[in-house]
Amino acid sequence: MRVVFLHGIVSHGGWYYASCGFLAQQGFAVHFLERRGSGLNLAARGDVPVWRRWLEDVREYLQALPPHPPRALLGISWGGKLAAAVAREFPQLLGAFGMICPGIYARQQPSLWKRMVLRLLRLLGLNRVRVGIPLEDPQLFTDNRQWWDYLRYDPLSLRKVTVRFATEDLKLNEFVRQSPEAISVPALLVLAGKDRIVDNTRMRNFFNRLVVPKRLFEYPHAGHTLEFEPDPSPYFNDLARWLSEMKYTVDRAGKPLSGK
Repeated sequence: MRVVFLHGIVSHGGWYYASCGFLAQQGFAVHFLERRGSGLNLAARGDVPVWRRWLEDVREYLQALPPHPPRALLGISWGGKLAAAVAREFPQLLGAFGMICPGIYARQQPSLWKRMVLRLLRLLGLNRVRVGIPLEDPQLFTDNRQWWDYLRYDPLSLRKVTVRFATEDLKLNEFVRQSPEAISVPALLVLAGKDRIVDNTRMRNFFNRLVVPKRLFEYPHAGHTLEFEPDPSPYFNDLARWLSEMKYTVDRAGKPLSGK
């Protein structure tokens, strides 16, 4: 299986060396995309012209990959929202997709008042004004103290986004939430029981509406970023097992993925 990862709104590929290394050792071809304006992509930090540009970036990358082995798209946190949108729009490019502690229903979503202010700033043409991402506290991501300084001082983490990014993100939210039944790709959902970022109840309800083969893994005592757990091996092993099952299912079906 060829595995393509998408990261969260604050994070970047550097947070996920351990899981990517583990999957690579299990024989998977692992790719990790860094969103435009994030991580090592230093141009136009925290900005996007329109929300569909995020989908098109992923589509273009997936289309450039060979159709074999089959592709699985795994989105972490905010990336889980993007992965769901891509799976809905471009199912022919995927054999499976996964949402790992996805930000489809986040506790830190802007209030109605803040959404109104963001839209007013957009109407006034203040697209490039920057607003803070309300995820500064490392404890939102993990209870594992050994990671707190890294999360607090990581120079590649994204701390602010433009008003344009924030308002386009609201549009992406609306698109993903409105019709999970439209997704036709086998799905994975991973939840952390002590997640301070994701509303797990609403996320389970969303996942229950999918009418595709699906699997749920939940870790009752884990925080939002499973990578940072004292022992993330159960999560790594579950990912590898699910990916192996998906590869077997796609291969057995004998339906090649389109590159178009």
